Amino acid sequence: MRTTANIAAVRGYGFTDYAAAARIVKNVALFAAAPFIGLAYAAAFPFVAVGMLAWYGVRAARKRAAAC
Repeated sequence: MRTTANIAAVRGYGFTDYAAAARIVKNVALFAAAPFIGLAYAAAFPFVAVGMLAWYGVRAARKRAAAC
């Protein structure tokens, strides 16, 4: 006798922990995306550093101009 895996058959096996299945899928997706997220951080770092240096420079220049 041949049976197919439909919703009724799957429910008959007692699998009801869909939260655990969703957690596993999320973990696998994050594991696959991690290298690309790291690459984005590494690519953005020089721009963030230059922006930070410019911000501190402008802030110091304003402070010095206000003191004069």
